[in-house]
Amino acid sequence: MLAAALAAVVLMMAVVLLLLRDDPAANRADPPPAGSTTNATNPTNPAKPTTQPAAPPTTNAAPTATPTPAGFKLPTGWRMRDDGTGFEVPVPDGWALTRDDDGRAKWTEPNGNRFLLIDQTRDPRPDPRKDWLENESVRKSGYNDYRRIQIKTVKYWDSAADWEFTYTSKSGTRLHVLNRGFVTAKDQAYSIYWSTPDAQWQSSRGDLAVIIQGFKPARR
Repeated sequence: MLAAALAAVVLMMAVVLLLLRDDPAANRADPPPAGSTTNATNPTNPAKPTTQPAAPPTTNAAPTATPTPAGFKLPTGWRMRDDGTGFEVPVPDGWALTRDDDGRAKWTEPNGNRFLLIDQTRDPRPDPRKDWLENESVRKSGYNDYRRIQIKTVKYWDSAADWEFTYTSKSGTRLHVLNRGFVTAKDQAYSIYWSTPDAQWQSSRGDLAVIIQGFKPARR
């Protein structure tokens, strides 16, 4: 009887082990808990209207009128530059292309304090001016000694607005920024973020005009 009982116990253990070995869930770890990914507003970074990375451009975008004058000519000492996503923008020779923490294309003047940053989205908001007002309300507290110069609608592509302001950098330099947000197609928008020391703002206005006039979007 004892031998029969022991044999029954051994048989039951073998069945249990076999079931555990064949059950896929037995050796599968629990899935990680679902989390949320948020793009927390960082007021010390250039303000941006994007909510998602831009997708590569397509070749069948519907054409539309461009605000770039037909006679626009790239000035001497400038080149048309791109970041591989489809847009082109005039940039002075020698300016280095890098990426900021959000992956946006940024060209910086060598041995200088001026830079150009291009942001983009495939999910544009319909009112650029309203978008900038909302951005300002949550970002301005992060800029040291922030002063708004203007937020206004401008005529550029389908719709556009300028957000112009000054603030003081951590090193004590007074900086002057123009951030132009604009829509070029129902599924494409950009911003041109131009930053210079305030003392160089007036002398740099011509460079900004070249950038704005020569910008070519991926989608129109």
